[in-house]
Amino acid sequence: MNRVGNGRTRRTAAVAVGVAVVLTGAVACGGGKEGGAPSGTSPAASTSASASTAAGTGSAAAGPGAERLKAFALAPGDKAGRYEASEPLLDEPMSEVYDARPAACQPLTGLGKAGHTAQAYVKTDVPGEWQGVGTEILLRSYKDGGAASAVKALAEAGRQCAGGYTEDRALAEAKILKVEPVKAPALGDEALAYRIVVQDVKDQNISLYKYLTVIRSGPVTLSFRSDAIDTKDFGGVPEEVVTAQWEKFSKAGGTAPAS
Repeated sequence: MNRVGNGRTRRTAAVAVGVAVVLTGAVACGGGKEGGAPSGTSPAASTSASASTAAGTGSAAAGPGAERLKAFALAPGDKAGRYEASEPLLDEPMSEVYDARPAACQPLTGLGKAGHTAQAYVKTDVPGEWQGVGTEILLRSYKDGGAASAVKALAEAGRQCAGGYTEDRALAEAKILKVEPVKAPALGDEALAYRIVVQDVKDQNISLYKYLTVIRSGPVTLSFRSDAIDTKDFGGVPEEVVTAQWEKFSKAGGTAPAS
């Protein structure tokens, strides 16, 4: 496929030719495997306490661990409207191991490499049919106010990088042409959403589209990154995917305050 970083088929091809590079980068990011040991050892940059905390953490400064976080996430086979969650190809989205230039734009490419280390994360894929919209979901748990700091960094990146930036990938460079804020869901403590226009690597006259939505609930961020194997603007992260993930997160106690 000629569309770099856009669609489920291209992600599969990238795994086939560059999995060693990607997995090495993922280890360097400090990410843990789904349901495995907590990721990262360094504290978050912010010293402010999180506004609220997920159920069962027992501390306003610490989010849920890996096993608890896994219970919050959509599992393979879970339905999201016309979509169905599946086993992810990689432990982390490939974008999480990419680098952005300038560095201030990093949160738009990989929130996990933006200086606010999560103590645990879990990933789910919600693929689309051919030329349908595929979505990668990443739940991250932080301590010491790291979740709020990560969202603040994302908001700042959205402002500074509205005119575009460069994304260094494992096998190529991609030119981000434009970053535009779009309506975010009214969920959690705060939420941000962006429409990201990408220049096709093989044909500079073609623009591709990605959408990013991030919701914060206490010390947990829920990140949704959608794309499609098509040049048509598909309009955003599928609402039914966000709704299904949020409902499971809420029912599992992710939004309840600690006792």
